[in-house]
Amino acid sequence: MSVPRQCLRELGMIGAGVMALVAAFALNMAHGEARIGVGDIIRSFAYNDDLLRDVVSGFRLPRATIGVLAGSGFAVSGALMQSILRNPMVSPGILGISAGSFFFIALATIFAPALIVFMPIAVAVCGGLVAVLMVYLLAGGFRATPLRILLAGLIVAMTISSITGALLLLYESEARFLITWSAGSLRQNGWSNVQLVWPWIVLCLIAAFTLSRAYDIARLGEDTARSLGQKHALLVTATLIVVLVLTGASVAATGPIGFVGLVAPHLVKLAGVRRHAALIPAAALWGSSLLLAADSITYMLGSLTSAPPVGAITAALGAPWLLWLVLRRSRGGQMNAASSLDFGRAGHVSPTILLLALLLLIGLTLLAGLMFVGGLPLSGMQVMQALSGKAAPLMQKIVWDMRGPRILAACLAGAGFALAGALFQAALRNPLADSSIVGVNGGATAGILLMVALFPAASATGIGMAALAGGMLAAATVYILAWRTRLTPTFLILIGISVSALCGAFVQILVMQTRFTDNPMVWLIGGLYGANWSTVQILFPTLLAGFICAMLVATKLELLSLGDITARSLGAAIAPVRLAAGATGVTVAAICVSQTGPVGYVGLLAPHLARFLCGHSLRAVLPVSVLVGALLLGLADIAARLVIAPGELPAGSVIALIGAPYLIYLIRRSMRT
Repeated sequence: MSVPRQCLRELGMIGAGVMALVAAFALNMAHGEARIGVGDIIRSFAYNDDLLRDVVSGFRLPRATIGVLAGSGFAVSGALMQSILRNPMVSPGILGISAGSFFFIALATIFAPALIVFMPIAVAVCGGLVAVLMVYLLAGGFRATPLRILLAGLIVAMTISSITGALLLLYESEARFLITWSAGSLRQNGWSNVQLVWPWIVLCLIAAFTLSRAYDIARLGEDTARSLGQKHALLVTATLIVVLVLTGASVAATGPIGFVGLVAPHLVKLAGVRRHAALIPAAALWGSSLLLAADSITYMLGSLTSAPPVGAITAALGAPWLLWLVLRRSRGGQMNAASSLDFGRAGHVSPTILLLALLLLIGLTLLAGLMFVGGLPLSGMQVMQALSGKAAPLMQKIVWDMRGPRILAACLAGAGFALAGALFQAALRNPLADSSIVGVNGGATAGILLMVALFPAASATGIGMAALAGGMLAAATVYILAWRTRLTPTFLILIGISVSALCGAFVQILVMQTRFTDNPMVWLIGGLYGANWSTVQILFPTLLAGFICAMLVATKLELLSLGDITARSLGAAIAPVRLAAGATGVTVAAICVSQTGPVGYVGLLAPHLARFLCGHSLRAVLPVSVLVGALLLGLADIAARLVIAPGELPAGSVIALIGAPYLIYLIRRSMRT
């Protein structure tokens, strides 16, 4: 392409971005609790309409201005990260920087409010830096490949978000405004936020534009850039500082809004813009336009108190974009994705001894749940008397009606998630698969909330069917799309996370649009708050039927680990076996989600621990996984109720605190094998 033609294309994209921004700015100014025409806004200043002018200058103009600043900050951060990492699928949200910034803001808001008053941007930047360091260490440091960086970022973002959700729930009074803001919001009361962040964002945008020539050279490759005299390490450091400040300032003003930094740079690149001198301003213009348009959509969907968060709208738009990118890159073979991930050798403890030991540990866990959890500690003798019906009525009520069903439900749900994870990992030949990764948890959650929103008096059966339908739909979508990538583990994970993000956006919209009788945040993090004997009656037959089905297909399912061609030559009907295993896993996981909320990591941890203990035979891994999962969630629920007694943590957050380090260990170990 000739230079003049390239320049015309760049100028055209920048000009189109200016027009899009003007239109989005005017649209955003017009929308709010009441619709105001652009002409009325202009006349309010000309004819001294004090009330209308106060609304415009005090609320809508600051809101639109912060949208421009934050949108450009997120978009340019994404463009710089994609360039310096040479990875088209990264952004501040996907790599966990936004989640880290918001986590530190939440920590400071709760425990050190003075820091938020005097240095909010510094707090946000520190949080983003911690997230970057976690991603760097998890991905393997200087040896990190683009795909490992991406996977590490997704894991860090999911883990930090889970912990942040638990923190906001525990300290609801101290951080009540953060709960809504955690999904992103442009609403402003005055110009204080604009005055706080605009110098930082503008200076960083200028710095990024100044380095545009260096980014063009870096795109040629690290070795070539060095041969041309570029100090690559210095450029990476400068870029990291710019990205952290841009993202931290944007998150401090609007909350962690995702996908703007992914979509906006790609829109510009699809138009043929390659030089960073044009890419950076064009990305800033289109990022601002996207964020303002998304915010305007929120007001079209609800009033001031029920409008969905802008982060849900950007996720609903951005998740399909990420999905398209994954499929496009998989077809082009442009990312080195291993067909499998090796997590080292397994152990070989005797299955009989192992099962007996696990059963004993589960029995002790049940006893601990009956004795120590609650305001009234009981002795072992008192528990036994209550179980046999010889204790006082109060003791029997505590053991039978309060503590007993909850600890049983925790163990049964943990066993169910573990069984589903073992089936998914075997059927998909993916050691990182579980119900949350392949979209089942997100789909089931969306199905349940939709059922409750439409039919508030829905029965437990109806809720279970809604969870099953949502989980099946999400899993089928992931499987069909991943089949085009030959079920490559890394691409399957990315597709699953894209579908989960889409489901999460739908859930956020439902939460804001519907007045639920209870706080849905409690359930969305995952926990056993409302467990009773009806919960046990639903979970036990589901687990029993799922385990029987899993054992029936275990022998043929083991053959899939040899590869489809070998398995077919040995007489395995690959499609029916994979379908049966997947359907069983989805059913069990969806029913568990309907009773406990979307508890993650159990289905990932338990099968790995089982293989570590007993080897790779699926007929041994399945029962051991079930018992390990029961033990994990049972202990997590006990810890959740004891750590901050008389308060209570969500069990899902406790599992995340355990699961994230173990997952980091698994991936780090796989890099050494």
